[in-house]
Amino acid sequence: MELMGRQRMRGALPGVALAAAFWLAVYVAARAALQYLRAGSVEAVLTSIAPIFAFYAFAWVVQRAVRRADELERLIQLDALALAFSTTICVLMGLGLLDIAHAGRLEFPPMRDWWVTLPALYAICLLVARRRYR
Repeated sequence: MELMGRQRMRGALPGVALAAAFWLAVYVAARAALQYLRAGSVEAVLTSIAPIFAFYAFAWVVQRAVRRADELERLIQLDALALAFSTTICVLMGLGLLDIAHAGRLEFPPMRDWWVTLPALYAICLLVARRRYR
């Protein structure tokens, strides 16, 4: 049973990867387009919203894959999400406080660019959770 659930999860990975690639492509295209659009224009607002819909589609594909997984895989995913969420809060809180301590002149990338690290952080937490349930 456990093997079958993992096989179903692995079978869902191409769809998840495709949805993630689509979301990332829409985000990169929107980010690039926003440099050329007039701030506050209807086009700029619609362009800035487009990645939200692409991300929602990605989240829907991931949720479908998790629903089809067995109980152990669901537990692993939940454990990884819980660890990734709390770690993310810690990282963002620390960066925010460091920025305040440096009077807003911290030499790190702007806070709006830190979201890129979150998928990698989730992947690390997923590896930790998988190891825990071996």
